[in-house]
Amino acid sequence: MNDTNPTPPPVAYPVAPPPPPPAAFAAAPARPGAKNPGAAGVLGIIPGLGHLYLGLYQRGGILFGIWVLLISLAGHSRMHGPFPGIVIPFWMAFSIIDAVQQARAINATGAPMPGILGEEKPVKVSGSLTAGILLVLIGAFLLLNNFVSIDLSFLNDWWPALLVLFGAWQIFSYWKGKQPEAPKSE
Repeated sequence: MNDTNPTPPPVAYPVAPPPPPPAAFAAAPARPGAKNPGAAGVLGIIPGLGHLYLGLYQRGGILFGIWVLLISLAGHSRMHGPFPGIVIPFWMAFSIIDAVQQARAINATGAPMPGILGEEKPVKVSGSLTAGILLVLIGAFLLLNNFVSIDLSFLNDWWPALLVLFGAWQIFSYWKGKQPEAPKSE
């Protein structure tokens, strides 16, 4: 049997290139000072440590302080019930997620995402007289404690004074930042 109608050749449709990846998943070009979100997340297992890696010292200190407070409250479960012990894993997960998001924001825009603490810029650590003196004093105190018994039991009653002092410093810093600058005389 002869077929008088030949079959038409197949039609070749142009192949479109694949769509570009969404901006959230696009690899940012490596630049100096870029932060690794994976490293920030792994360090964030200890709340605040991932933020220290990113240079967000205030945020890291607050996350770590709340974590320590939750752990100490969980040790006194008769007073506070099971609530602090239940919150600890969620606080750790929040720290990990926030560290990764902050690292991505720093890589994308050069600045972290503003949060409940306001806008915070990464600090470049190049040496600090205050930090150096503080570390020398702490080290000298710990060395002295090896040779002479130092009783610090009074700190058990007075540690909330540190929170009061830190809060007062924060209020003073805020108030000082709101004051208009004095005109410079030339």
